[in-house]
Amino acid sequence: MSGAADIRAQFDAENSGVGPAMTAYALGVLALVSFFNYADRMILSVIAEPLKRELGLSDANVGLLSGLIFALVYAVAGIPIARLADRTVRVRILGLCVMVWSVATALMGLAGSFLVLAIARMGVAVGEAGCIPISHSVIGDYMSPRRRALGISIFQAGGIAGLSVGLIIAAYLTGHFGWRTTLMAFGLCGLPLALLILFTLPEPAPRGARSEAGEPWYTAFVALMKRPPYRLIVAANTFGAFASYSLKLWMIPYFIRSHHLSVAEAGAWMGAASAAGGIFGVLVGGSLSVRLIQRDTRWEMWLPMITSIASAPLYGLVLLSPDVPTALSMQVFASMAAGGASGVALSAIQSFCEPHRRAMGIAIMVFAIAILGNGLGPYISGAISDIITPRFGDDALRWALLVPCAAFLAAAGLYLLAARSVSGSAARAWMPDD
Repeated sequence: MSGAADIRAQFDAENSGVGPAMTAYALGVLALVSFFNYADRMILSVIAEPLKRELGLSDANVGLLSGLIFALVYAVAGIPIARLADRTVRVRILGLCVMVWSVATALMGLAGSFLVLAIARMGVAVGEAGCIPISHSVIGDYMSPRRRALGISIFQAGGIAGLSVGLIIAAYLTGHFGWRTTLMAFGLCGLPLALLILFTLPEPAPRGARSEAGEPWYTAFVALMKRPPYRLIVAANTFGAFASYSLKLWMIPYFIRSHHLSVAEAGAWMGAASAAGGIFGVLVGGSLSVRLIQRDTRWEMWLPMITSIASAPLYGLVLLSPDVPTALSMQVFASMAAGGASGVALSAIQSFCEPHRRAMGIAIMVFAIAILGNGLGPYISGAISDIITPRFGDDALRWALLVPCAAFLAAAGLYLLAARSVSGSAARAWMPDD
C-alpha cells in the first residue's frame, strides 16, 4: 500500500487512547485556549482609539502592531514550534505557549511607547505561534477523521467567542478602567488556563504511525508543497484570512468613527452581533460537515467555497449600511457566513498530511496566513484609510474596508480549484509514494 492509500490507512484508526468524557473535557479546554488566543490577539481593535490618543499613534502604526510586526514573529516561530510538537508531548508545549502569550499581553499594559508596545506584542506572537498547529494536531488525534471538522469547529467557536464575548468584556473594561487595565486583566486570566493544560490535559495516542517524525523540516515541507490540493487550500485560507483579520481589527473603529458609538458601545454591539452569528454558524457548519463529508470528501472544500461567496456581499452591506441597526443586523449574517465553514476549511488541511507531518502542515498554512493575511491585511487597510482620510474624513475606514471584502471571492475560487484537483481517477496523483 502506498501514497494516498497509506495515509487513509493511517487515519482509519479510531482509538486515541482517550475516553469520550476526557475527549469532551479536552475539547472544552482547547476551546478556552482558542478564546484567549483570539481575544488577546485582536484586543487591539477595542483599545485602538484610546491607545492612539495616549501614545500618539496613527492607523498605520496600529496596523503594524496588530499585523506585520505580530505576523512576522508569529510566522517565524510557528514552524519550529510545530516541528518540536510533532516530536514531543504536544500538550506540554501548548501549555507553555499559553503562559508566554498571557504574560506578554499583561506586559503590553505597562508600555509607554510604540517600541515597548511592539516588543511586548512580539512576545504575544511567539506564544500564540504554537496554538493553532498544536491544538489542531491534538484534535486530529482526539477525534476520528470523519468527526475532525466538528472538533475543529468547536475549537473555532471558542475563538469566535473570544472575538465577540471576550471583546465585549474588553470594551467594558476599557471604557471604565482604561486600556492598560484591560490588557493586564486579559493576560493574567490566561495563566490559570496554562496550568490546567500542563497538569490535566492528556496527550492522545497518534492515529497512525509517526515513524518518520524525525525527518528534516524541509523534507516535510517539500513533500506537502508538491500536493496541489494542499497548496490550493493553504492559498484559499490565506485570502480568507486577509479579509477576516482586516475586518476583525477595524470593524469596531469603523463603528466608532462612521456611526459615532463609544468604545464600550461599539465593542458590546459588535461582540454581540459577531457572537450571535459566528458561534451559530461555525457549530452548524461543523455539524453539517459530518454528514456531507461522509457522502463526498470534497465537501471539505465546497462548503467553505459557498460561505466565502456569501461573506463578500454581506460584509459589504455592513460597511454600506446607513444606520447602526441595519449594520449590526448585517453583521450577524456576515459572521454566520464567515464562521459557517471556518472549522471545515482548517480541517481540510489535515486530509492531505500524514500524521507525522500534521502539525508541520498546519504550521505552513499558519505561516502563510500570518504573513499575507494577518500581516498585510490590517496594515493595508489602515494605510488605505490614512491615504483617503483627507477626502473622506471619518468615513475613510468604511471605504478602505471594502478592499479586503473582495479577498473572500478569491478564496472561493481557490476552494473550487482545490475540489477539482481531488476529483476523478487521477485525483491522487499529487500524493507521492513513500
